[in-house]
Amino acid sequence: MITLPLCLIDRDDLTLLERALLPLIVRHTLTWGEKPGEIDAPTLSRLLRHSPREVVEALDALVKKGVLATRRRKTADGVMIAYALLPQKEAIHLPPTAVAEYTDHSYYLNLTNDAYTELYAFALETLDREGLRREIFDDFNLYQRSQNRRSFDWAAEFERWVRKELASNAPALISAQEVEVQKPTSEEFETARYFIRQLASIDPQFEEPFDVLSWAKQIKLIIDTGGYTLGDVKTVIDWLFSAKGDWFRPNVPDAYHLRKHFKRLIAHTRSFRDGKSRLPDGVNLFDLYEKMD
Repeated sequence: MITLPLCLIDRDDLTLLERALLPLIVRHTLTWGEKPGEIDAPTLSRLLRHSPREVVEALDALVKKGVLATRRRKTADGVMIAYALLPQKEAIHLPPTAVAEYTDHSYYLNLTNDAYTELYAFALETLDREGLRREIFDDFNLYQRSQNRRSFDWAAEFERWVRKELASNAPALISAQEVEVQKPTSEEFETARYFIRQLASIDPQFEEPFDVLSWAKQIKLIIDTGGYTLGDVKTVIDWLFSAKGDWFRPNVPDAYHLRKHFKRLIAHTRSFRDGKSRLPDGVNLFDLYEKMD
């Protein structure tokens, strides 16, 4: 007979669904006289007769709370994510930083965090182009996680998901007001035009794009998906067309490549700082000299 540890029963930070999952996990992963096993999310969803999406979210929460651990196992269908109880010694003495270090939030089995960011930006661009709600990507994300899916072309997977949404004529079309909200702002348009003017100033054969809107959408994606500001975008553009960024400029012929390389570019601009040592705001160099005297 296997007993559920009191330290799990007495915890007051577990939801009702998390408490319902624990006995099932213990029942199917712990057998007397055998090594602890593991169980996957689809099996738990079937046993509990509950939504796969909510089960995955509850399992994620248990991992973050230091109750469960995730393991990857190769099967005939590919790599699968399974869950197992953390040994209680580890769970009780779990360091505070352990939760913060858990970064496998996407659960795409062959997708790095950087690639996930690219997929997210691609998805938002696709949804905006088709006039669909951005929440559709959240549905796609949770479904793939609950199914332990893997793919070698997640962009194609998402495009197929979008085609199904369009074919089903689901009530996912956004209203005219929401379309207006998701359009690039006038500042984002002006930033796109500023980038175009800079490109035209160095290349006599540069042809200005007919559709400036698509360039402005790339600027908007940089801000929406990366958490950057218009000031950051302008700083990167200025750096690209300065002597320090001249070496990388051929890699950024348009707004799409600006977004693609933006994380690397902003890192360069923040590192170089024009080659000058800077004092904190509000500190005067002459005041420092007077204090030294």
